[in-house]
Amino acid sequence: MAPKVLIVLSSHEKLGDTGKKTGWYLPEFAHPYYKLEGKADLTIASPKGGAAPLDETI
Repeated sequence: MAPKVLIVLSSHEKLGDTGKKTGWYLPEFAHPYYKLEGKADLTIASPKGGAAPLDETI
């Protein structure tokens, strides 16, 4: 039986009251995802549910 792994992505899309966009950072998700893919039962979630905003800044 494969281990179960929960990955939680941020629901925040703005930094406080600054209006600056934010979200989850692609490499921080992609690296563990590809290492665990096929070896664990992955569940992806966000605190608010639904789509989690991707941080598109570099």
